[in-house]
Amino acid sequence: MSSSDPTVTLSGFTIEALVVPVSIDAADAADFLAMAAVRSAVEAELRGYTGEVMTAAEQLPDWKDESRPMAGLVAKVGGRVVARGNLALPVGAGECWGAISVLPEFRGRGIGSALYGHLEQVAQDAGRSIIQNQTTYPAGVEGEAVPAPTGFGSVPIDLPSTRFLRRHGFSLEQVGRVSALPLPVDAEAFSTRLGEAVTAAAGYRTVTWQGRTPEEWVEAIALLRTRMSSDAPNAGVQLTDVWTADRVRSVDDLWAKSPRVALTSIAVDEATGQAAGFTELDVSAESDRPAEQMDTLVLREHRGRRLGMLLKLTNLRELAARFPACERVETVNAEENSPMLDVNDSIGFAATCFSARWRKSIA
Repeated sequence: MSSSDPTVTLSGFTIEALVVPVSIDAADAADFLAMAAVRSAVEAELRGYTGEVMTAAEQLPDWKDESRPMAGLVAKVGGRVVARGNLALPVGAGECWGAISVLPEFRGRGIGSALYGHLEQVAQDAGRSIIQNQTTYPAGVEGEAVPAPTGFGSVPIDLPSTRFLRRHGFSLEQVGRVSALPLPVDAEAFSTRLGEAVTAAAGYRTVTWQGRTPEEWVEAIALLRTRMSSDAPNAGVQLTDVWTADRVRSVDDLWAKSPRVALTSIAVDEATGQAAGFTELDVSAESDRPAEQMDTLVLREHRGRRLGMLLKLTNLRELAARFPACERVETVNAEENSPMLDVNDSIGFAATCFSARWRKSIA
């Protein structure tokens, strides 16, 4: 099923190509709004939230990113959108990323499997040989588990998502920890940790900005984001993510039209003037919902100087100053990434749930 195919009618439900509107106020935005609500509701369920995870307006820029085109589907029962399926197709990659969400009261009807079948066909038509997926699941689920091949973490077998993905031929590649930091943090303890990090990182300075990347750092951010795909622990997950200055600017333009705001800090080697690491927070500027910790990376050649700690503390300090309504920061780290987990633990992050990354060959 491609974006131009007509509606497919199955037993008790229909599957349609998702129309991506110009804006959420457009006349044809109804299905997109409903899709975004389904995604947010299911993600909240898995994370144990009671509110919205990400609004339609915040999701829309991701569907406009030409470096990572998206294909979307919605399943309807009686005209109501009850499930969504989407596929991210990074340009120049052999892999793609799929996601499916079905509202709880509509599960067990074959809707998820039908959506997956269409997504896999889209992936094959696009020439992709690998389809990958990331799931979220709560802590404390007992019983038999599938161990991650990294040797760190496992996923309960009896989870609906585990059964679904294994039934469709996916293999577990990596387990991650979802952690949260309540805000504000203890001011005295924070100041002490920041001072220690500054001392350990002698010879480096930090630069922070909100929103658009300053011209002098565009090339550096392109390099740092590209290195995330090679320097961060990705286990058996295939990750092709090449950034150029033009792509940085394109994404800056998309975010400028979004209620989401990127807050970025970099560490600069004063001897060379080169960026040695960076960290980014995705902040919901229009609400007090949690900020999302996005990428954090210290280039391998600059590690061992507590730059990761310095970067995170610097960005948290700026978050508190610029967005005082924000009450929580969330982050996801691979279970085998002990250096970053140690940084998070020392700052005050605590595990709230877990994530898993899965992979399937469709060649």
